[in-house]
Amino acid sequence: MYKLIVILALLLSACSGLGIKEKMQTHGAKFTGEHSALARCVVTKLQSDSRWLIRELGYDVRQYPDIQATEIYAYPFTSLPGTYARNSPLNPDAVVSYGPPAPKVQAYKQKADANPDYSFVLMIKRTDNETVFATLNGKKHQGDIAWEKLKACSPPNGS
Repeated sequence: MYKLIVILALLLSACSGLGIKEKMQTHGAKFTGEHSALARCVVTKLQSDSRWLIRELGYDVRQYPDIQATEIYAYPFTSLPGTYARNSPLNPDAVVSYGPPAPKVQAYKQKADANPDYSFVLMIKRTDNETVFATLNGKKHQGDIAWEKLKACSPPNGS
């Protein structure tokens, strides 16, 4: 009987670590347009989306003039860098700044100082005078919505 209880306890503890894990996805394609204008358009469209899964996201926009690129990190409000009780959209008494976030201009680093709890990250990098290459990595559902918003801002170029 004791062995049966031990085996059952081990089985339950082993299974407790299993759970539903959201799939991650990657997109990549060429688009026409300028990287900062496309990023602004995508963030504006995402902020106007009424779906709760997108409405609950905040955005950290970074511009890298040295590589001519713009990167958008989407975080749940609880993980958004720089969000405190005084400015959290989840706090009814907070002073909230609505509108698109101001981009942070900085030098590009391969391993950026980003919070790993992002829902997706969208990198839009200039390839020539008329086109950019966009890559999106992140959670499947939110990433798919962001990718559709990017397509709405600029039709794909040859992909």
